[in-house]
Amino acid sequence: MENKKRSNYDLQVDIAKNIFVKYNQKILIQKFYLTADSEWIYLKYLGMPFRICRKSGRIEECFAEDEWKECRSFNTVMTIYDLLCYSRGEEMPVLSGSWCTAGSVFDIDRQNSESFTKKYTALFQNHVEELKKACQSIGGILEKPFARADVTCRIPVTSFFEVVLQFWEGDEEFSPKLLLLWDKNFQSFLHYETTFYLQNDLLEQLVKNLKNS
Repeated sequence: MENKKRSNYDLQVDIAKNIFVKYNQKILIQKFYLTADSEWIYLKYLGMPFRICRKSGRIEECFAEDEWKECRSFNTVMTIYDLLCYSRGEEMPVLSGSWCTAGSVFDIDRQNSESFTKKYTALFQNHVEELKKACQSIGGILEKPFARADVTCRIPVTSFFEVVLQFWEGDEEFSPKLLLLWDKNFQSFLHYETTFYLQNDLLEQLVKNLKNS
C-alpha cells in the first residue's frame, strides 16, 4: 500500500509532540494548576476538554462522555503547546489586566490586521444576539460595553489565559468591525505568531456555534 504523503503541518505537529515530552511536566502541572494523573494532563481550551498523553505528548479532544480522539489541528495543537511551554521559569507569568491589540505591540498595519477578520465581521453582522450566545457557549463572560461595541466578551482560552472580543455592527456609514484584545503581557505566555493560530481557532469555533444556535 502506498504511504499517504504527510503535510508539513502534520510533520510539525509530530515534531512538537516530541519536544513537549522533554519538558518537566511536573513543573508545568504545578505552574498552571492543571489536573493530571499518571497518564494524562487535562485542560480546557476554548471551553472544550483536552488531554495530553504524558508519555507521547499526543493531544486528544473529548467529543462525548469519555470519548476521546487525537487532535491533529495544527492551530489547536501548536497553541496549546505554546501556552504551556513558552514561558520561562517555574512560576506562571503575571497578567497585567490591561488590554491591547496584538498588532499594536509590533506596530502592525491596522488595515492588514482587519483584513484577517473581514470574513467574520460579515458573518456576525445582524447576528449580535447569536454571537453573544456563541461566546457564552465556550465560557465567555459578557462585559459592559466599552467604546460603544455591540458585543464585549471576555473569553477564557484556558484556565490561565483569556482574550476579549469586541464587535460593532455596521450601518449606512460604517462597516462592521471585529477586534480581539490581548493582555499587555501576552508575550509572556505565547509567541506573537501563535496569536494568529489562536485567533483562527476562536473565530471558527464561534462561527460553528453561531450556526448551530
